[in-house]
Order: sequence, then structure tokens, then C-alpha cells
Amino acid sequence: MKKLWQKIKQIKHWEIYATVIVVVIMLGIYLSSLGGSKKSNQTETVSTVTESNSTYASQLESKLESVLGCVAGAGHVAVMVMTDGEGTAELAYDVQEKTVEQAGANGQAITTTTVDKTVVIKNGSPMVLWKNPPAMIGIVVVATGASDVSVRLNLLHAVQTLIGDKNVPIQILSGI
Repeated sequence: MKKLWQKIKQIKHWEIYATVIVVVIMLGIYLSSLGGSKKSNQTETVSTVTESNSTYASQLESKLESVLGCVAGAGHVAVMVMTDGEGTAELAYDVQEKTVEQAGANGQAITTTTVDKTVVIKNGSPMVLWKNPPAMIGIVVVATGASDVSVRLNLLHAVQTLIGDKNVPIQILSGI
């Protein structure tokens, strides 16, 4: 063991080599653990998205296809929109406030206010004031004319303008 240690010490900059080896091993362990969990999360997200809110996504896809198909040189256009779920709904509530005054132990008046909040039911279901659409995860546009850079940029700018959210990843691909 001492001979091995002596040989290692004779190598120029052996500390750097040892550090690189340790970092590579740690990086390999980290990436292998990250890769396994990432795949299972992506699978769950895709199944949730496709089952939960296909109507909103399909309506948006249809509108995008019709608009993007009008872009000069775009050709045939297909769009896929991925969302993160169903969105949220704001329900109507009936709020009733009750105030009760009582005499306290030392003769002071104590005022207690309670608020009762109940969901308004209309025709057997909760009354919805408005619906917030689900958040978009990503958009893929496939167009036959997207091999031309100017057409690709025009499609990208059109999608960004129409969705109004710069944080949504958009992929423009050339189709056949």
C-alpha cells in the first residue's frame, strides 16, 4: 500500500487527477438518480394533461393552426399545446356576517363577528363566476414551410404574440 501511495505522489499534479475522478463519480451518481425520477414525472404529467383538459388545449390548437396557416410560406401547419391540468374556477359564495354583542365579566361589551361563507348552488351544481385556463407547459408547431428561417421566425413571433406568455417554451419544426 505504501508503494502505491509513493507512486501516486510521484505523478505530477496527482491532486488534480484525484479531484477530477471524484467529481466524475459524483456527477455520474447525481445524473443517474436524476434521470430515473425525471422520466416518471414526465410520464405522469403527460397522462394528466391528455386526460384532464383536452377541450381547452384542442380549442387553442385549432385557433393557432388557423392563424399560423395564414402566415406567408408556412404551408400546412399542425399545432400541439400541452397544459398542466384543468385550470381553476372561481365559485360564487353567499357571505353572511353576524355580529353578537355580549356583556363581559367586568361589565364591558364584547362584540363577536362571525362570517358564514357558503357556495351558491344553481340547478344542482356550484355557480361558477369565471374559469381560469390551465397553464401552458409547451407548444410544438410543425409547418411544411418552416425550413425557411424567415417563415420559422414569423411563426415563432406569431405564437408568442397570441399566447402572451414568454415563459412558455415554443418549438417550431419543419414538416413534410
